Amino acid sequence: MRTRSIKEMVLEQGALAHLFERLGIDYSIEADQTLEEACAKKGLDFDSVLLDIRTLESTRSYSFLHCDLWDVEFLIEYIVENHHRYLKETIPILAAQLRKLIAAQGDEYPYLRPVSMLFEGSAHEFEQHMRKEEMILFPYLKSLASAKEFSRRRPMAPFHSVESPLKKMEEEHRETAQVLNRIRGLLSDFKVPHGATPMHHAVIKGLQALIKDLHQHIHLENNMLFPRARALEKYFANGPTEPYPEETHSLHQ
Repeated sequence: MRTRSIKEMVLEQGALAHLFERLGIDYSIEADQTLEEACAKKGLDFDSVLLDIRTLESTRSYSFLHCDLWDVEFLIEYIVENHHRYLKETIPILAAQLRKLIAAQGDEYPYLRPVSMLFEGSAHEFEQHMRKEEMILFPYLKSLASAKEFSRRRPMAPFHSVESPLKKMEEEHRETAQVLNRIRGLLSDFKVPHGATPMHHAVIKGLQALIKDLHQHIHLENNMLFPRARALEKYFANGPTEPYPEETHSLHQ
């Protein structure tokens, strides 16, 4: 357990994502670190964290999604319909609430302005990021998975190799995670100030929920979908799979 990576642990037992979220352990971007390294980085007692994990395993109080059994097409649909849809619905609401809160209490709580600037800038970037995934990357990955399933030739790719867009997506995930960590720091780990108004409370808890969802979202892409995409491309690279003509696009548009 001490030397196992965070990624291995969460992929094996999804409920650990909720525990790591509570402890502030990154299971999406820096998931290759070991549990011991993660505890040391956060200043956590390893034995106490291990006890929490053992308790979770013994109670098994979590839902069984069996994400490891999902095929590529279902995994993509889940990401889009659950996480992308949630972000598209929630981002405008939180942005508007932040602006109203700043207008009413910006002088009293000066941290709200940098939080709003970081959030809106990151939200815009992530909206563009999701658009590229939904319009270009994900359709190609679906067609790649379908071609393998039905023993067809590899479809024409809108890029030289899937590695290029995957690395770009991973880099954008990392940049988003850095901004989210700054927001979390400005909000003192989402601690609601004493005497805060109901809207102030709602904004902080709304940001906390959105960031938690983004961690799960990025985990599914970085640690589940993208490794499968690389494996699919490797499968076709090792077989007699000449591409067939198809309309192409640019991921970098």
